[in-house]
Amino acid sequence: MPVSTDCLTDVVEVAFVPTELGWFGFAMSDETVLAVTIGDNSEQASRRRLRQKLTEHNLSSETEAACSETASRLKQDLQQFAAGETVDFGRYKVSDEHLTEFQKKVRRAVRKIPAGKTLSYAEVAQRAGSPRAARAVGNVMAQNRTPIVVPCHRVLASGGQWGGFTAPGGVDFKRRLLDLEAN
Repeated sequence: MPVSTDCLTDVVEVAFVPTELGWFGFAMSDETVLAVTIGDNSEQASRRRLRQKLTEHNLSSETEAACSETASRLKQDLQQFAAGETVDFGRYKVSDEHLTEFQKKVRRAVRKIPAGKTLSYAEVAQRAGSPRAARAVGNVMAQNRTPIVVPCHRVLASGGQWGGFTAPGGVDFKRRLLDLEAN
């Protein structure tokens, strides 16, 4: 599948990738993933959501591109993931300077959830060292800028309920991602 990029030497690398699960997009800087968008119905929608996630970077819709080896690997990994292959996104460094210490702990706990497995918000809170913070974990997941790389779709509400999901398609898309990983 073609990937929309023009190779430039900007500080922020951006790519938009058509996949079997819709358009995925990402931005990275200095080998660090800043944001990921998933499941959009067009490159333009993915581009728009990526800019919304990263207002502090003032992304231009036309000038950034993904050229580094890490960005090329992430493009390929996102396509392989969407095609149902198991991919280790744990090798990617993810930006965390915008997070509190609690949010960092939650993210570390979520990144350790293996593909095909889930945890509840309460279980993630426990693993993050704050057993009474299940609702706060839900808030951290809702604000996750890097879905798939930080697999927030693997976190469910208590009793196996789906909880929420902010990607296009909402909970149905979350269910689709979990079904994909279960195969």
